[in-house]
Order: sequence, then C-alpha cells, then structure tokens
Amino acid sequence: MYRVTSFWKNTNRWHRLLFLFLLVELRVIPKRKLGFECNDPKLSHPYTGDTISWKWLLSTVSLLPLIILLLVERVYHKNDMSKKRAIHWYKEYFYGMLINLTLVQTLKIFVGAPRPHFFDSCKPLEASTCTVSEYIFKYTCNNERWVSESDTSFPSGHTSLAIHTGFFIAYYLQRRIKHIAPNTTLGGQVLSVLASVFCSLSRITDRRHHPRDVIGGFVLAVPILIYTIFSLCRNFDCREMEEEQSPTKETEVTENGTLPIAEARD
Repeated sequence: MYRVTSFWKNTNRWHRLLFLFLLVELRVIPKRKLGFECNDPKLSHPYTGDTISWKWLLSTVSLLPLIILLLVERVYHKNDMSKKRAIHWYKEYFYGMLINLTLVQTLKIFVGAPRPHFFDSCKPLEASTCTVSEYIFKYTCNNERWVSESDTSFPSGHTSLAIHTGFFIAYYLQRRIKHIAPNTTLGGQVLSVLASVFCSLSRITDRRHHPRDVIGGFVLAVPILIYTIFSLCRNFDCREMEEEQSPTKETEVTENGTLPIAEARD
C-alpha cells in the first residue's frame, strides 16, 4: 500500500487522470445493469444510427479549439507569446475535456441505463417470455455487438463534450476579441453554441438517448467547464501567464556579467 501511495504522489496530474481513464475504459470496474420493464415503449425504438458519430465528435472537440486558439492569438494578439498562450490554454482545455470524458464513462458504468433502442439492439432473451409490466432485473443480450453499449444511456457523452467545447469557445472569444472584433465574436459564439445544442438534441431525435440523459450530460459539463476556464485557464488572463514565464527581475549584460537593469545602469 505504501508503494502505491508513494507512486501516486510522485506522478503528475496528467498521469493520474490518464490512469483513471484507462481503468474505466478497460472496464476494470464492475458494470451495473438497471434492468427493464417488459414491453416498455420508451425502450422500443429502432436503432437508426447517429447524426453525429463518436469519431466525428471526438475529432471536432479535439482539433477545433486548437485551431481557433492559434488563429485568434496569431491574428489579434500576435507577439512572442501568442503561440505559447494558445498551446498552454489548449492543453488545459484538453485536460478538462479528459476529466469530462472520464466522468461520463464512469457514470455510464455505475448507472447502466438502457438506451431508447434497447430492445432492438440488445434483443434480450428475457423480453420474449416476460409479461406486460413485469420488471426484469437480470437479462442477457442476444446481440453480441451491443452487449456493452445497449445499457450505457446515462449520461449523454455527446452532449457533455459538445457543451464543454461549444461554450468554451464562446467564452474564449468573449474574453479575447470582443473588444477588437465584436461581429466576429458574436458570429463565432452563435455558431459554437448552436452546434453544441444541435449535437445534444440530435441524441434525442436519433433515439440514442432519453431526454434525461441529455439533461444529465449538460449538468455534468457545466461545473467541469467552469473549472477549466477559471482554474485551469485562469480566465484567459495573459498577465498571469506572462509573469510566470518571465524572470523575476529584468537583466542586462554588462562587462561585469549579467546584472539586474537597475544595478547595471548605476
């Protein structure tokens, strides 16, 4: 136990979070199953696919913020620190997104809620013999492809990640270029917020999630987003970042070596 504790203390926050994420993704934690009510109409919708796939979502939430941060800092705040600022804030954004994804996947395992297309995708053996209004606590999926996916409805990961990214971009534009380019700011904010809302609502219209799952994804995203912006990114305050990266005293090279400017000029 001491070795485990010592190892944990000697790792950085990225290593710890990645370790927790891998534990969840590898399903080391036992999965829970809620069960279902026989012939429940809420679980009887056909599976029709995704308007926005996981691959498309992850590509967008991973790359779009980086592109926007680099462009905005280069075009509107170009100096020696512009690229460093963009990369630094992107790293913190990505860390927050990883927290989001880890919590979403953890909740899916602990809750084990059936999706709206549960009967169509899982095809539980017990559904063919149960009677109306009977509650089935234990079941076996007859479709191997959906064994681990038909009961991961709550919360909506699409919603949580889309809200995290869309509102992050909207707030970043507000802080960095509202006073310089108000029209560009408003246009970017409207697009990013509408895109995140569209992604969230598509999960309901695709019958991939119940409304409560989408609401749960939104509620989960909000505190993580606030933590990402105000704690990790420090409200996009350049002064704090520049002070951390600059030396405590300005120096100047003289015949006697490098001295503080005040001393060098005496």
